[in-house]
Amino acid sequence: MWPKKLSLSSLVVILIVLGILFRFYNLDRKVYWYDETMTSMRVSGYTQTEVIQSAFTGNIITVKDFISQYQYPNSSKSINDTLNALAGNPEHSPLYYLMARWWLQLWGNSILMIRLLSVLIGLLALPCIYWLSWELFGLVSVSWVAVALLAISPFHVLYAQEAREYSLWTVTILFACAAFLRGIRVQSLPSWGLYGMSVGLALYSHPFSVFVLIGHGVYILYQVFFQGRGMERAGKKYPDGWGGYLFSLVLGVGLFVPWLVVVVSHFSRFVENTASVNLSREGFLPLFWGLNLSRIFVDVNQGSSPFSPLHYLCALLAGYSLYYLYCRGSIDGWVFIVTLIGVMGMALIGPDLILGGRRSSITRYGIPSYLGIQIAVAYLIGTKINSRLWRKWQYLAIALAISGIISSSVSAQFPVWWHKSPSKSRYNPQVAHILNQSHRPLVITDQIPGIIFSLSHLLHPNIHLQLLSKSSLPQIPNNFTNIFLYQPSPQLEEKIKQTYQLIPQPNTKSWLLKLTN
Repeated sequence: MWPKKLSLSSLVVILIVLGILFRFYNLDRKVYWYDETMTSMRVSGYTQTEVIQSAFTGNIITVKDFISQYQYPNSSKSINDTLNALAGNPEHSPLYYLMARWWLQLWGNSILMIRLLSVLIGLLALPCIYWLSWELFGLVSVSWVAVALLAISPFHVLYAQEAREYSLWTVTILFACAAFLRGIRVQSLPSWGLYGMSVGLALYSHPFSVFVLIGHGVYILYQVFFQGRGMERAGKKYPDGWGGYLFSLVLGVGLFVPWLVVVVSHFSRFVENTASVNLSREGFLPLFWGLNLSRIFVDVNQGSSPFSPLHYLCALLAGYSLYYLYCRGSIDGWVFIVTLIGVMGMALIGPDLILGGRRSSITRYGIPSYLGIQIAVAYLIGTKINSRLWRKWQYLAIALAISGIISSSVSAQFPVWWHKSPSKSRYNPQVAHILNQSHRPLVITDQIPGIIFSLSHLLHPNIHLQLLSKSSLPQIPNNFTNIFLYQPSPQLEEKIKQTYQLIPQPNTKSWLLKLTN
């Protein structure tokens, strides 16, 4: 017989160590893609309009000056400028961006440093999921399995390395859920005050935290109407913790009021900036749901093919884990997990089915649901330790461990993975290689700032750029040896063709064109 407890303990320790190492591996070697550059632009205190007005003038600028001015905090822009830039994008809560500005000012400007902040924040998710699992089930084995699953999850490894707010959001979701359950259990002012603080932190991390909080309210109502818990007051029954929940909610929302005012006053921008989620995605939506679910356990860039067995296997695992939790666990724990999964899921899937759109296909939006599924799977594995059938279930634990290790090992070797929008990033490494090997190159483009920022982070600092607005024609200087067009608009390409011959560069899918007379 395999020593059950010893073997599981060893496996958990190995997975936690590997998960931490994967988060730090090749941290600055992966493409700094469009959305990350938008993070840096806002942290530096600029809006896209300001960048276009000041930099896209046709004047020659070096990559070093372009990056240092518009991608990192500097003396030309203050914290108020960062807040103003964030106000123009109220769909992004400000906490991560303000933390990133402070972090870079403290430790210096680089891709490594801003991503390191995300990694360090993300590591806090490990003790938080342990705490939440303990509050739910009171089982050490389940808590440690949940930590291991989160540590080695390829999805969480990828987003822990992104210069974006999602590792912070993961931490605040777990922390708020654990604090909520502790408030119900302890029933003290300090415990509910802690939950209230966590509510504010969660809202300042991501606006979709509101659906997590709605789930907590549903859980409280469930206790009233189905469990019959609570006290009689004026002929009505209130659950233990209902008053504490309302107190915490008022405290948390009160802390969030300053940014809520910004969101309300800039609501038209909120709607405009999120309008893209209303566009339909090609393909069958449930296939994307299956793909997103599978990515939390295994990710080899498998795509949304209906013939991929990974989608169905992971859906079966999630479904059986929830069924097992319902049958063998506490009903309270099952209801909490279902509300954590279901409220966020319905908020994404419902509008897509009724109004059309692609919200539910965007993987990162479903983080609360993924966490609930992972905890359910952790309960399945963790409780099987003491079962006579553990030897059969150990293969599931090993399979999940191996899939996570392989997934993170594979994705770590590629500068562009699915989460970096390959349509915006795929050929940038090849383009940068050609430009960096060229003698005295000039890069001409009228692409949008985020696309140019992403390429610029891969270029040598002394390479020169000529950035144009969509309607302008460049005055090309004659003191450069090699002149290139990078992803030009059809209008710019047509104008340049009137004077120069354009030669597509190899392995760049015509993203890079060389000008010759």
